[in-house]
Amino acid sequence: MLTGRRWAALAVLSGALALISLDNTIVNVALPSLQEDLDATTAQLQWVVDAYSVLFAGTLLLAGALGDRFGRRRVLLVGLVVFGSGSLAAGMVSDASALTLCRAVMGVGGAFIMPSTLSILVQVFRDPRERAQAIGIWAAVAGVGVALGPIIGGLLLERFSWQAIFLVNPPLIVVVLVAAILFVPESRDPDRPRLDMRGAALSSLGLIALVVTIIELPESGLDARTLTTGGVAVGALALFVWWERRAPRPLLPMELFRQRTFVVAVVTVGLVYFALMGAMFLLPQFLQLVQSMSPLESGVAMLPGAGGLLVASLVSPAVAYRLGTRATVVTGLVLVLMGMALSSLYRVDTAYPFIALTLGLIGVGMGLALPQATNAVLASVPRERSGMGSAVNDAVGELGGSFGVAILGALMSVFYRERIQAAIASLGDRAAEVPSDVLDAVQESLASAALVATRLPDVYAAVVHEATGTAFVAGMTWALLLGSVVVAGGVVLAWLMFPRQIERVEE
Repeated sequence: MLTGRRWAALAVLSGALALISLDNTIVNVALPSLQEDLDATTAQLQWVVDAYSVLFAGTLLLAGALGDRFGRRRVLLVGLVVFGSGSLAAGMVSDASALTLCRAVMGVGGAFIMPSTLSILVQVFRDPRERAQAIGIWAAVAGVGVALGPIIGGLLLERFSWQAIFLVNPPLIVVVLVAAILFVPESRDPDRPRLDMRGAALSSLGLIALVVTIIELPESGLDARTLTTGGVAVGALALFVWWERRAPRPLLPMELFRQRTFVVAVVTVGLVYFALMGAMFLLPQFLQLVQSMSPLESGVAMLPGAGGLLVASLVSPAVAYRLGTRATVVTGLVLVLMGMALSSLYRVDTAYPFIALTLGLIGVGMGLALPQATNAVLASVPRERSGMGSAVNDAVGELGGSFGVAILGALMSVFYRERIQAAIASLGDRAAEVPSDVLDAVQESLASAALVATRLPDVYAAVVHEATGTAFVAGMTWALLLGSVVVAGGVVLAWLMFPRQIERVEE
C-alpha cells in the first residue's frame, strides 16, 4: 500500500475512533440538563451513561471475531452506521428510558468500530517502526478524545440544548463513512474460520453481567441484584474459559495467557485505563463542585492532561526505539504514579498551577505507556487474528476503566459519608441554621448537595459548600492514594516482566 494512502487510512481510522472516544465522557456534562428536561431520576441518569459501557464491553470480542471472519472494513462501516443511527435517535427522544436504549445501540456501534480501527491499522502498517508510530497516534486519539469530551460537551451546551451532543454525530459519521470507503482497505483472516458462536454468547453474557455488577455494587452493595449479576458473570466467564479450551477455533485462544508478553501488556492496558477513568471521574467533580468551575471551565482545566497524553503518545515510539519498550512503559507508569500521588494532596483551595502539574504528569505517563502496551498486545497475536487481539485490548481497557470508576468512586463515597458528619459538626451553630432535609442531601453525596445548594439562600449555600468540599477532598485523597498503590504494582510488574523491546507482530 502506498505511503500516502496508509497515512490517509490512519487519518480516517483516527476520525472514527475520536467519535466514540468523545462519547465516553461528553454525556456527563449534560446530565443536569437531561434531569431537568426528561424528569429523570438519578438511577435513570446513571443508566443513560452506563448503557453505553455495558453494551460496548459485552460485544467487543464478538465484533473482533466478525471483523476477522467477514472483513474488518465491513465491520467498521456497519459500526459507523449503527453508532450514527443510535446518535440520531438519541437526539430525537423525549424519555429517559428511550435515551438509555439509544445509548445501548451506540455502545454496540462503538464496539464494532474500536477494534476494527486498531486491527486495520496493523494490516496497513507492516513496517514495525511505522506501525509503532501509527499505534502511538491511535492511542493519542483514544486518550485525548476521552479528555476533550467534557470541553466539547460544555461548548455545545452553552449554545444549544442537550440534543446537540447527539445530533452532531450523524453528519460526522457520514464524512467518515465516505472516507473509509475511499481510503481504508479491506482485510480479513484468509482462512475465514467459522464463528465460535457459543464462545461469543458466553463472553458477551459474562462481560455484560460483570460490568453491570461493577456499576451497581458501589451503590447497592451485596443485594439480590448484584449477587445475581455477579454470579452470572462468574458462571458465564468460567464456562467461556472451559469452552475456549475445547473449541476447534476458539474466539479467544487460552494459549495466549501462557505468553508473558501478552499477560503483562494486557494488565498494563487495564491499569492505565483504571487510572485514566478513575481520575476522569473524580477530578471534574472536584473542579466543578468544590472549586466552583463551570462544566466548560473544568473541561478546559483538564487540558494539561490531554495535551500531555497527546504529545507523549506521539513521541512514545521514538522513546521506545532509543530506550527500549520496558524502560518506556516503566517511566510512563512512574509518571502516572507521581501524578496520582500528588493529586492526593489536593485541598479545597489548591491553586490551579499545582493541579495542572499533576494532570500533566498523569497525561504524559499514560501517553508513554499506553502505545507500548497496546503494541505488545498485538505483538502477541498472529496478524491474521488482529481483530481478536484488538478486541481483547479494548475490552481490557473498558473493564479497567469501569473498575477505576467503581472502586475509586466507591472509596471516595465511603470516606465522604464518614467525614461529612465531622465537617458538619465543625461548623457549630452555623449548621443548625440549615434545614434538616438539606443536611440529609448533604450527607448522601456531593452531587446531591450541590443540587440542593442551588435552591438555598446564599448564607446556607456557603455553609453547605464548605462542609461538602472538605468531606469530598478527604474522600478523594484516599481514593487517589489507592489508585497510586495500584499503579505502583503496575510499575513493579512492568519492570520485572515487560520485554526490553517489541519488534514485530509474531506470525
